Order: sequence, then C-alpha cells, then structure tokens
Amino acid sequence: MAVDLFDKCRSFFSSAEYAQSIGYPVNPQTAQALGLYPYFLPIDSSEGTEVRIEGRKFIMAGSNNYLGLTHHPHVVEASIAALREHGTSCTGSRFMNGTLNIHLELEERLAGFVGKERALVFTTGYQTNLGTISALLGHHDLVVSDQEVHASIIDGIRLSKSAGEGLVRHFRHNDPGHLAEILRNRESGNGTLVLVDGVYSMGGDISPLPDILSVCTAYGARLMVDDAHGLGVLGGGRGTPFHFQIANKVDLIMGTFSKSLASVGGFIAGDKEIIHWIQHFGRSFMFSASLPPA
Repeated sequence: MAVDLFDKCRSFFSSAEYAQSIGYPVNPQTAQALGLYPYFLPIDSSEGTEVRIEGRKFIMAGSNNYLGLTHHPHVVEASIAALREHGTSCTGSRFMNGTLNIHLELEERLAGFVGKERALVFTTGYQTNLGTISALLGHHDLVVSDQEVHASIIDGIRLSKSAGEGLVRHFRHNDPGHLAEILRNRESGNGTLVLVDGVYSMGGDISPLPDILSVCTAYGARLMVDDAHGLGVLGGGRGTPFHFQIANKVDLIMGTFSKSLASVGGFIAGDKEIIHWIQHFGRSFMFSASLPPA
C-alpha cells in the first residue's frame, strides 16, 4: 500500500513523539494550547519600539528595525509618493515589464554606497542569495561556506550545480585556518566561491573578514559577504567590509532592505561584468515579480 504524502504533516500536529523524533521538543498544537507557542503572533499595530498584540502593549525587542526608520516621516512620504506615481505593483519581472527608472536609480546609488561598480536589486534578500549563488556556481566550481551562514545561503548552494557535483564544503565558524586547509586540499582547476556573513544573525558575532580575505587571496578564491545585518550598523552604515576598510577587495557584497533600510528587498553588488551575468542567469531575479515601487 502506498504511503500518503501528507501523513507526516498530520503526525507532526497530533503526535508529540513524532515531533520529538524530528527535533521539536513538543508539537506546535500542544504548545499553542498551553499558551507557549512564540511564533506567528499577529501584531495589531506598531509604533517602532512598541507594538500591540491582542490589545496589550509590548516593547519590541525582536525587530530588525535597527535604525528606527520604518515610521520615519520622510520614509513614509517617499513610499506614498512612489505609490501615487507608479501604483502598487510592477505586475511583472525585471526581465520583462518590471524595471522602473527608480529601480535603476536605486541600484546606482546602492553601488556607490557600498563601493562597487554595479548593484542589482532583488525582490527579497532571500531571493538575492538564491539567485546570485546558483547563477555563479557551475558544474566544476567549489563552494565553501562558514558553518553558520544564513539559511538563504544554504538554499542557494543547494540549488547550484556545485551541489549536484558534490563540490560543497563547510569550514568551522569564523575559523580562517580551517578555510585555508579546505582550499589547500581542493582539486586543482576548481573555480571557488567562499561565502560568509558579515554579522551572524543568530550569534551576533562579526566575521573576521580581513583574515578570511587573506586566505581567499592566497588560494585564488572569490569572496561573497552577506551583510544583511551589518549594513546600516557597521562601517559608518556602509557595512562590515567598510568597518574593516576592505570593501574594495571583497568581490561581492549582499545586503537587504528589511533591516536597517526599513523596507523589503535585497541587492548584490560587485564588478559590472559579474552583476551583468547574475542579471541574466539568476532565476530568482528573472522569474519573480520585481520590487514594488514603494
């Protein structure tokens, strides 16, 4: 008799034993009944540092609104002006009818802000990593990532041709020596991409970028930094590479708008030829509706 694909879904919600077998201490339904389920809580209203949930006011300590810009009058008015001029949606991908003049202006200003030739804007930060990583890694390319990189980097690697060839390695968190060992022992002829976060979202620690960069330079590897949590905070707001004064040497800088920049979306910045390639081979860029005007 065939197994029902949905059996695992029903077991997850009905069986504490099943939940524990896949790494959950208790199934969500039980936690919700006990009032201990901390996820997907609907927020009634927000004032930046304070929110209302079920009519009660709470201090918001879990937000990524690092600079408090989500309610800034200039940001709100600029969003309203964009809505009035361009409407609520571009109704298409950047590849077809979804590129606005303000997309291009934003990309030009972002590139200058992070010290790169060109930038490319994606609809979300998650899609930025998915599209960039999978576009760059071919069948014979090696990818090496820190063990604690963001889930979007992990999924970008999984979508790449490198994953299909088994050319994926991970180095111990913030350990340039282990990275050097992996690169030293790789097969010759592999193009290599090293992936790190600038600031790690779970631990909050900063990548030792100068040491990582030195290893990459010594072994001819390219370095991409996911600076979602460093942008707006370190380096005078320009991010972790600027904090270490090596922005001109890091090959690719990725950032998001959903933290310091009080919006949604993401971008990748680097040399113009590289960005041009990603623009034409990044599937999450080409086949997704473009960033809304606001």
